[in-house]
Amino acid sequence: MAKSQSSAIDGEDTQLLAILEGRPCPYCSDGELERGRYKDKRAAVCDSCDTPHAQLWQPGE
Repeated sequence: MAKSQSSAIDGEDTQLLAILEGRPCPYCSDGELERGRYKDKRAAVCDSCDTPHAQLWQPGE
């Protein structure tokens, strides 16, 4: 993948996590989603139950 394409995808990934951040967790009644890591990948994770709602990775990772 060209470097410019990789940078554009990274920006979209960051935007997705920003959109999810602060939303209520769909899996538990107590938590809300925050940006974090899940299995060493960037993710939107519940601050209460630690369930990932979205996990991002790049091919080859």
